[in-house]
Amino acid sequence: TSAHYHMVALLRSAGVEGSVVVTFVVDTTGRAEPGSVRIVSTTHPLFADAVRRWLTRTRYAPAEIDGQRVRQLVQQEVGFALK
Repeated sequence: TSAHYHMVALLRSAGVEGSVVVTFVVDTTGRAEPGSVRIVSTTHPLFADAVRRWLTRTRYAPAEIDGQRVRQLVQQEVGFALK
């Protein structure tokens, strides 16, 4: 939502940096399975919410075994840094 992005922007303007470690399953089409998303750690809850929303729009190259696409568990760190 726009209110959520406004809050993340407020964190940025206040000089707040942080990170989120998240695990999720990438399905055979390259999308994160929504029910599989787990936040392992976060420096701020708003960053975790932003990562959850970002994952719904992100595409990955699906894993393959013997030429067949398979589901894959992924752990990723996402940083929020001032530039």
